[in-house]
Amino acid sequence: MARKAAASADSALSITLARARAHWLRTQGLAEPLKGSLEEVVAATGWVRTLGGVDVYLAVRARAPGLRRADLDAAAEASQLQVVPAVRGCIYLVPRAHVPLVMRVAEEAYRKRADREHEKVGLDAKELADVAEAALVALRKGPLSTDALRKAMPAGVVRSLGEVGKKVGLSSTLPPALRHLEFEGKVERRTEGGRLDTERYLWRLTARNPFTGAKVPAAAEERNARLAAIFFRQFGPATVEDFAAWSAFSQRDAKAAVARAGLVPVAVEGYSEAAYVPEDVLAALREKVPAATSVSLLPAHDLYVSSHGGPAWVTDPKHHGIEVPTWGSAKGGTLGEAAHIFVRPVLDAERLVGLWEFDPKADDVVFHTFEPLAPKRRKAVLALAEDTATFLREDFSLARSFSLDNEDSVQKRADFVKSLGK
Repeated sequence: MARKAAASADSALSITLARARAHWLRTQGLAEPLKGSLEEVVAATGWVRTLGGVDVYLAVRARAPGLRRADLDAAAEASQLQVVPAVRGCIYLVPRAHVPLVMRVAEEAYRKRADREHEKVGLDAKELADVAEAALVALRKGPLSTDALRKAMPAGVVRSLGEVGKKVGLSSTLPPALRHLEFEGKVERRTEGGRLDTERYLWRLTARNPFTGAKVPAAAEERNARLAAIFFRQFGPATVEDFAAWSAFSQRDAKAAVARAGLVPVAVEGYSEAAYVPEDVLAALREKVPAATSVSLLPAHDLYVSSHGGPAWVTDPKHHGIEVPTWGSAKGGTLGEAAHIFVRPVLDAERLVGLWEFDPKADDVVFHTFEPLAPKRRKAVLALAEDTATFLREDFSLARSFSLDNEDSVQKRADFVKSLGK
């Protein structure tokens, strides 16, 4: 069912949902690989959540075929891509050019919450500054984990925040001090072991402050507008609601950012009367494009599937009633209703046509399509499944989606995929 416009708008262009999907697929580098470095590919197709599992690699590999784990790790080690706080307070893999802006946006949201939390636990500005300064001194000897850093600092500098701290998610005064330093550009986080499939971090002094020379607007409204411009170039045509859900902005702030960014409305039949894109994208949307022939095996949280409110918009309506695991819900949901599915999608061109998973017992990729594919298309999916299975076997010990995932839960999802074919 099409979403209503947040406000009436005279659209200069009206396109079908099929045309919008074709544009999404090409913009995302899934119709055909985009040219450029990994940094450029991520900048064009969207920042990637780092949840402590293999999905960050799968997301980039879908857009850079043949990618190995070491390739993405090397780009992160060289700071071409950086693991930083971004939208919604979540940690993302972000291209270097976007880091100053996204860090300032993340800081704005963090400060509002942190001020309240610090007041509750009795952490004042002076104590925060003292802990931060002691951390900087300790880090001069080299990178350290949070625990190792605490031990390296003088006794008594870091204070436990006790039961009150536990209630707001702060165990001691060190984590807020590190976040303070991170937003000042004085320290940066690196994943332990140089791998992105972990949420264990080492802290180190920055060789060069990312804000030095960066032209980040001082006004929050202008920063929000720049963020909107990036989102709608990566995921447009999209709605104000889509942007608000991705950014965690209020509807009011999201609408203001869209207006300030100079975006133009596009009516997408069956989707929204007021979706938006950068003005220079209109010409591309008017062009006819050849039918895509690509197939893709995406991670569960891929933004191609979730950035427009859920998989319904890229799934044939006749499959909307299929029950699937969903993120954050033990009950699951349907493809037509879920915002975030917790199972990996199979794409045939721009359509979600099935699901896949790595089966730990079989040591192989298993997949199921909702309907039989044409022989050539099924052959293409089989080849991609074999290539993906080899990648996961050779580069990872377990194809977990996030840090708390385990072999039993991965196996459960694989068994679910297999059960769809019975």
